[in-house]
Amino acid sequence: MRGIDRRDVLSSPTIWPNRRMQEISAQFFVRVGEERALLGYVSLHEFNPNSGYVKCAVTVDREAPEDVHTAVVALTVNYAFAMWSIRKLYFWTPEPEVRGLAATGAVPAREGTLPEHLLDEGTLRPVNVFALYRAQWEETGVAFVESLVAGAGTREYLVDRGTS
Repeated sequence: MRGIDRRDVLSSPTIWPNRRMQEISAQFFVRVGEERALLGYVSLHEFNPNSGYVKCAVTVDREAPEDVHTAVVALTVNYAFAMWSIRKLYFWTPEPEVRGLAATGAVPAREGTLPEHLLDEGTLRPVNVFALYRAQWEETGVAFVESLVAGAGTREYLVDRGTS
C-alpha cells in the first residue's frame, strides 16, 4: 500500500453534502498488537494556523476495547498539540461525546450542535462540535500519555502513517 490520498475520506461529498474535499495535515492507520490488526483511521485536517486550530477525526472499530479508543485519541491529540502551535482541536461527531477522551482527564467543551447535518443511512442526524483546548490537555492529557507510554508493555499501540 502506498498511503492514503491527501483528501480526507471522512469529509467526502457522500458524507458531508455540499462540501469540498478538505486538505489533511496528518493521517494515520490505527493498528494494535503483534499482528498489527488494522482497527481504524485518524485524520488531522483543516489546519488553520492563523486561527490556531485543527480538526480531528478518529474512526476506530466500535468493537475495539475502550482502552484502544482512549489510547488512539490521546496519542492523536498529543501529536497535534506537539506538532503545531494551536489553541484547540475540534471534533465533529454524531455521538454525545468524543469516545475515549474523558478517560484522559481532558473533557472537551461542546461548542455547538448542528441539527440534521449528517446523512447517515438515509436519516439526517445532528453533529456535535467539541473543542479541546491546549491548556486542558496540558493539565491532564500529557501526564496520561506519559503513563500510557510507560505502561506500553501491557498492550502495544501503533499509529502509522499509512504504509504497510
